[in-house]
Amino acid sequence: MSPPFCRFLLILVVSVILCASLNAQPERSADAEKDSLLNYIQTKYGLDQELYNGFQFYTHLLNYRGDPYFPEDSFYEGSVSLGGTEYDQIRLKYNGFSQDLILEYTDFQGRYNQLNLISSRIDSFRLGSYCFKKLYLQSGESLFYQELKAGRLTCYIHWRKDINATRDDMDYSHEYSRPLGTFYLSYKEKLHSFSNRSSYQSIFPESLHSGLKRYFRQQRLSLKKASPEEIQDLLLFTMQLTDISPDP
Repeated sequence: MSPPFCRFLLILVVSVILCASLNAQPERSADAEKDSLLNYIQTKYGLDQELYNGFQFYTHLLNYRGDPYFPEDSFYEGSVSLGGTEYDQIRLKYNGFSQDLILEYTDFQGRYNQLNLISSRIDSFRLGSYCFKKLYLQSGESLFYQELKAGRLTCYIHWRKDINATRDDMDYSHEYSRPLGTFYLSYKEKLHSFSNRSSYQSIFPESLHSGLKRYFRQQRLSLKKASPEEIQDLLLFTMQLTDISPDP
């Protein structure tokens, strides 16, 4: 386990202990434990204010069908950059509805915990092979975008999940939507937004349109339902077309 991540867990444990002490009747044993841990951290590492953030995760909206996570309700091996400092070998899960990044860890007493990291402190993160960056694009606000590359093409996708009311369902009042993507493509040093086949094709020279139309038809690809892997394959195919038919 890397030293930065060890410091990370130590500071996060302190935050949990401090929050608990504010909500409970003070006891000598709890105070002694808290002081001992604080002294140990300050002596060995010093307080790292960059990592001293986050709040305890808890589950709510239990009567909602589905889940809010992207790409699925699972923790991934990954990394996160906080204020320019990279922390790897950690386990993360991304909430596409609230746009929260959740850290999974075990404290020094062997207790399992989940912590919501504060989004304003996150520069980028990785879930397995999925890479996300916080960017200001044409939306006018900073959002997390998945970054996909193929040669000189770079696609940025902001993923989200919505909540919709259910009908005639006695068990669930609402349900989470499938992942919904907002797409941007960087091509020839310009940023283009696209949402369907025609808007994607319009980014490229007309000489490429027939090949792209054939690809969409053969793959039965709908951008509204496309997975990251399908978008990556589309980018790779597009690059092959540009190699065959160079841009004017």
